[in-house]
Amino acid sequence: MLTDLNLPIFKYESSDPYENGLQHGKAYKEAIKELVKIRTNLLLKRSPHLENKLDEFAKEQFRFTKDFSNDLALELEGIAEGCECSLTDIIILNNYTDFRDIQLPDEGCTAISYIGDDISLAGQTWDMHQSAKNYLMIIEVHNESTQTKEIIYTVCGCLGLMAMNSYAQFVGVNNINVVDGENGIIWPALIRKLSTLKTQNEVIDTLMNAKVTSGHNYLISDGSNAYNYEITPTVKEIVPPQSKEIIFHTNHCLNERIISVEDKKNISKTTHKRYELAKKYAKQITTEKAMFDFLTSHDGHPISICSHFSPEGANDPSQTCGGALYNYKTQMLKIWRGCREYDDNYRYVEIPLPLVDTK
Repeated sequence: MLTDLNLPIFKYESSDPYENGLQHGKAYKEAIKELVKIRTNLLLKRSPHLENKLDEFAKEQFRFTKDFSNDLALELEGIAEGCECSLTDIIILNNYTDFRDIQLPDEGCTAISYIGDDISLAGQTWDMHQSAKNYLMIIEVHNESTQTKEIIYTVCGCLGLMAMNSYAQFVGVNNINVVDGENGIIWPALIRKLSTLKTQNEVIDTLMNAKVTSGHNYLISDGSNAYNYEITPTVKEIVPPQSKEIIFHTNHCLNERIISVEDKKNISKTTHKRYELAKKYAKQITTEKAMFDFLTSHDGHPISICSHFSPEGANDPSQTCGGALYNYKTQMLKIWRGCREYDDNYRYVEIPLPLVDTK
């Protein structure tokens, strides 16, 4: 029987990134080993020609990641040591969707931000291979010197899938399929790096200069301004906003320059329907309840925002494994695992995340 972590909150207590990774690896040793096996099998089932390239590509991606952030490289090494896995195993666990020529088109996510006169909200669903749901967890990083926090939504053994910090920087991410993949930093390292930054300008600058492995859209918000940036190894562009107050993104490219490198053969089977649902409800999403209801909606089921689309015979059946929503007014981060309507192991937590004044 596979492990069910039940969405734990794991606190990084040390100022030493290797030690934090080591304790992370030890705490979730068996679960990480299970997830490594699942993701390696998925990767090779999809692209068996990569079998003899895994070590080479993993070492290359780790090298780029270490150049990008030595601390995050140390954390990865600590995780590997703690769970008694190879570094290649941990790189695959973190970056398996971005290995060259690896496309998992049914994996998605819906990201959305609302900025109004009285309230600002940012959130997203997490759509991924359904096997990942039981391995979701939360990492809390407390910075003693600044008395600030980073809250990281992730799976065990992984640096991060999305993040929110005390400086008001929200970073969400959703997959886009592109043809210009090349070895670079692992994208969870980029999420974690962005989670340490104080200003949106720093976030944008880091995004635009990062040597990424493949394509993602990044939703960034600071409560005053929110943007979607489509980032690939060769093209990086901001996405035109849908309106002054609300922006959203699913899993197809929206910027004309990014569309030029989109993999048209491997676009998510649900992305356009979810995008139309976002357009349908956009004007109604002006409260926290409305955004939460949207992110957990089953309108159009099974191809809904909370997606349960799993066609018979699919190599990589995907579903909405969880989601997150931050309210800048209440300064509360809400995170959930699974589906409140269809899952008997649905889990929901609220984490206070007070903001610091950076002016």
